[in-house]
Amino acid sequence: MAVLACSVDGILQDPAAVDSLARATQYGDGLFETIAVIALRPLFWAEHLRRLRQGATALGMALPDDHSLTCLWQDLLASPPATNPHQRLVLKILCVRSEGQGYATPQRSAATLLFLLQDWPLRPKRYWQEGVCAGLSAVPLQCGEEYLTVKTLNRLNQIMAWRALPEEWQEAVLCDQAGNLREGIQSNLCWRIGDRLLTPDLEDGGIAGIQLGAILQQARSWGLAVEVVREPAEALERAEEILFCNSLIGSWPVRRWQERDLPGAQGSLAQRLAGWGQQLGLFPEMA
Repeated sequence: MAVLACSVDGILQDPAAVDSLARATQYGDGLFETIAVIALRPLFWAEHLRRLRQGATALGMALPDDHSLTCLWQDLLASPPATNPHQRLVLKILCVRSEGQGYATPQRSAATLLFLLQDWPLRPKRYWQEGVCAGLSAVPLQCGEEYLTVKTLNRLNQIMAWRALPEEWQEAVLCDQAGNLREGIQSNLCWRIGDRLLTPDLEDGGIAGIQLGAILQQARSWGLAVEVVREPAEALERAEEILFCNSLIGSWPVRRWQERDLPGAQGSLAQRLAGWGQQLGLFPEMA
């Protein structure tokens, strides 16, 4: 259904300019990727495009080839205003379904792509240098279907979990309806027990993060045994270190888990990840 007229806060807009976004706004029918841009270079570019393409396939949306997507990024970077090569930026790619009427969509439909270049979010350095406080969220993560592993525009589950976040916590872990560990509100979860690094199984719910994949690969190179597990929240009581990670924060060590103190940034794995994060440009000292 085409947009015939539109106003935003009472100001009339060009219907053609908002037509491609109307469906995403009404139904959350689309995907997104959040990519760290360091020294004008998008980190883990190929991995982000691969996940975007996998999500588009799952939702029945057609994307241009990777070369065309790379050209769109390069065109955006070349446009004014000019950016400082030492500035950290955030690239958001939104992939929105172009066709559909109500809940009905074609078996395979074209997608509208939006590339947004944004400021880097400012967060206290102590989250990296000391660690964060976290615990279990009272809001469960919806799980049980393949599409719930896709990074869609529908993030109401995470929004409601964030609204329930205690003021003294910087992150929380969401469990599924069965009480098994899944992920953080805005991050992935992993924890160390001895020389084992564990992370939750996200096969039917939760987003397999690009940064998580990179961290697991690094951990293997450091001699840690990586295990993907489906375990209840009580499993974290045995953790020697707990960490959250995503594409922008790199990794946050946990210094206090509910009522238990942990080593935070002093943990052996946290220190190694901090050094690696500095090399990537994700640690705040590199700003």
